[in-house]
Amino acid sequence: MKAMTATALAPVFGAGGAFGQGGSTKGNGFRAHAEKWGLQEVSMQSSKSYANPFKDVQLQCTFRCASANREISVEGFYDGDEQWKVRLMPTVEGKWTFKVTSNDSDLNGREGSFTCLPPQPGNHGPVGVQNQYHFGYADGTPLYVLGTTLYNWVHRDEALQQRTLQTLKQSPFNKVRFCIFPKWYPYNRVEPPRYPYASAGAGQFDTERFNPAYFSHIERRVRDLEELGIQADLILFHPYDKWGFSKMTAAQDDAYLHYLIARLAPFRNVWWTMANEWDFMQPAKDWDHIFQTVRKLDPYGHLRAIHNGRVWYDHGKPWVTHCDIQLQGGDTYATALGARMKYGKPVLVDEYGYEGNKMMEWGSLTGHLETSRHWGVAMAGGYASHGETYVHPGDILWWAVGGELVGESPARLGFLHQTLGATPYQELEPLPGAVNHGTALGRKGETYLFHFTEMGYREMFGATLEGTGAFKVELIDPWQMKTYALGYAGPGAHNFRLPFAPALLRVTHEASPELNGAPLSTVQRLLARWESGANQAVGS
Repeated sequence: MKAMTATALAPVFGAGGAFGQGGSTKGNGFRAHAEKWGLQEVSMQSSKSYANPFKDVQLQCTFRCASANREISVEGFYDGDEQWKVRLMPTVEGKWTFKVTSNDSDLNGREGSFTCLPPQPGNHGPVGVQNQYHFGYADGTPLYVLGTTLYNWVHRDEALQQRTLQTLKQSPFNKVRFCIFPKWYPYNRVEPPRYPYASAGAGQFDTERFNPAYFSHIERRVRDLEELGIQADLILFHPYDKWGFSKMTAAQDDAYLHYLIARLAPFRNVWWTMANEWDFMQPAKDWDHIFQTVRKLDPYGHLRAIHNGRVWYDHGKPWVTHCDIQLQGGDTYATALGARMKYGKPVLVDEYGYEGNKMMEWGSLTGHLETSRHWGVAMAGGYASHGETYVHPGDILWWAVGGELVGESPARLGFLHQTLGATPYQELEPLPGAVNHGTALGRKGETYLFHFTEMGYREMFGATLEGTGAFKVELIDPWQMKTYALGYAGPGAHNFRLPFAPALLRVTHEASPELNGAPLSTVQRLLARWESGANQAVGS
């Protein structure tokens, strides 16, 4: 039996030992302490030689926290240079022990213990489904998901990746969707600096041998996103490929999933998207099997979904945690609302078109249309992802490879996030019967959001406020990003004309407002008074 301790590393650990949060170790070692939902890594070396260490060595590790009656078993992986590793995301505080089993006698029987400490500030744990239709962290903190698309950003030069990280740091986005495999597509026709498999010469690859440096690089980017508070939505397969990675056998796909999940599942900000445009993959894959494999291998239950081209996957299947939808054109509100009602799960419209000047229609949306489509999803109680396709010198597009954001929509989507964050969004339900010529979200008698996109109706707009007492009414301009306090209205049906569109009315019940003896008004009178000159913006 080879005991491993973090405080007395020699002779088993040699010069290994302590390494920081999210870091790795060279040689043999692990940390004496790890934070809850952080990363513990056990690194081991073997003196044995193998024809193919990725296939010839089986390595598992069981981690236990006796005080919490918690046990997690994970697979290990070969990281090159005679180095094997196992990783854990500790899910409870207290003392953990571990023991390794392997067909390699140098690795078999390694064991040790460490202490899991409380999470550091900003560490809320992994994201899961919350309140059926929404998302939240493991500690109960809600997450309003505001995504963006960067399909190939981790497969370009380091300087461009650093520019992208700086842009993300200043952006409102808290989820990034990107591909594990490199992408070959218009504006993406650049060979990556590294490949996922060992070279077999003449542009061929040995899909039985992984390139650890490739996956280590992706891990660095996942850590970078984690430090920015951004979720890493990892696309496992896609059809836009010239290297053959999309056409591997089922056995090769399984080996890839085992290796990838052993490495990346312990990162708390990981999501799994099985494919981008799954129905365009040729030859077709067994997506049910891929979903079930990911679910089986991931002991933490990270979110799982699949993105469509033209045909929706059956999001009602039990291994799907949320709906991931592409919708080019059409009514984003109606589509998101229909999916919510049909599947009873969170709805994420990850692709509704991109703001830009790309020659294709789906990449040529105005900032106004990009923002409007996103609002449509939000008013259905769903979530969505932005994209930007303005073409810069060198065929640099945000959607494809990152760089800088120049569009008009990101700031407006940040304002959308801020506006919805000021409401109990997870408690609001779509209320199509409470509004005329618009959309509504609300908790009847307490909080309402009414969204209106057009001015060209002969009839007046309408909104119904159920309940009693006074309702505070605010007029919000989602394009100019301004909020105006109008005053207080009473309950009942209100008909009114709007001074501009798109527009949002935020209405909240107040038990004891300061009315100074004035009677409750109507929404129409409040709007008329605002148009007459009392239009000071607040909180803008």
